[in-house]
Amino acid sequence: MELELRYNYVKDIVLSDTTKIENGILSVDTEELGMLLMEDDRIEDVGFDVAKPGDSVRILPVKDVVEPRCKIDGDGFPGLVGEIYEAGRGTTCVLKNAAVVTTGPIVGFQEGIIDMSGPYTFVRLRLYRKLLEL
Repeated sequence: MELELRYNYVKDIVLSDTTKIENGILSVDTEELGMLLMEDDRIEDVGFDVAKPGDSVRILPVKDVVEPRCKIDGDGFPGLVGEIYEAGRGTTCVLKNAAVVTTGPIVGFQEGIIDMSGPYTFVRLRLYRKLLEL
């Protein structure tokens, strides 16, 4: 079996009491997601906001930016969830035009900034200002 990427194009993200994607609108149940994330003992606190291109918002300190993906079949990502097996097969759902951004306390110079509207000088994170950020 080969890898199939199933793309869902996100037009907007809204914080909600249910999680779904419908007509390009990604609704995120923040209470449910928060409870799931807090099951990890290494996480002390979670909070959610949405930043859209053109918003007068600066996100910092940025730790990581990831494109949301999820395995539809199989055991998730080999070695991370389930047994280790050859990756690159099955069906993966991809949320295009969206990103999950993690932030946290400043610990060094590796942090970044995403400026959603103003003139940007941080070349490394420039492309992310065009995405819908959660």
